[in-house]
Amino acid sequence: MSASDTFSYTAEVGRKALHLLALVIPFGMWGLGMPLALYLLGTGALIAVAADIGRAYSPTFNTWIRAIFGPLMRAEELPDVGTRVTFNGATCVLVGAALLALLFPLRVAVPVLTMTMLADAAAALVGRRIGRHTWGSLSATVEGTAAFVLTGLGVMAAFSSIAVAPAVASVVVAAATEALPLPVNDNIRVPLVAALVVVGGEMLVTGVPA
Repeated sequence: MSASDTFSYTAEVGRKALHLLALVIPFGMWGLGMPLALYLLGTGALIAVAADIGRAYSPTFNTWIRAIFGPLMRAEELPDVGTRVTFNGATCVLVGAALLALLFPLRVAVPVLTMTMLADAAAALVGRRIGRHTWGSLSATVEGTAAFVLTGLGVMAAFSSIAVAPAVASVVVAAATEALPLPVNDNIRVPLVAALVVVGGEMLVTGVPA
């Protein structure tokens, strides 16, 4: 996580608290099963995407969104009306969850999404509070990445649907993916990459798809 993020730590805590509340998504996926989970997530993702597009062009809607969610949104998620369409973190969480439900079995999607949500929160809070050592020129800190890995391993250990080796590999690769400044939002790229590592690892071990 960035050591020089101008987003206040109090706002970061509130933002991650909302992410933790969003854990209802992976557990809801498991409880509802397919295809209902995919239908609901897909609908939610489309609504969120439409809302972000709407606030980019409607001053009234943009003002309403800023009044409610503005304090928990980063500066780059709050462009001026008419400048560009920007998808906020919550929208990307829904998009990432919908893609996981679409592309992977729930026994993989649910643990991976739960892991990335909790590990990302740990990385952000630890990195912002005690992060002192960056990965070279990257803004991510060693302390934040360590928090991601430790939290991720603990979460994956709580699920029995994924073998140990693929689970560990997914956490390590997810931590590296989270730290890299890639163009795709981390709420989308990190869980997708982690799930791909799980599937790839299981294919190497068993010789059959997950």
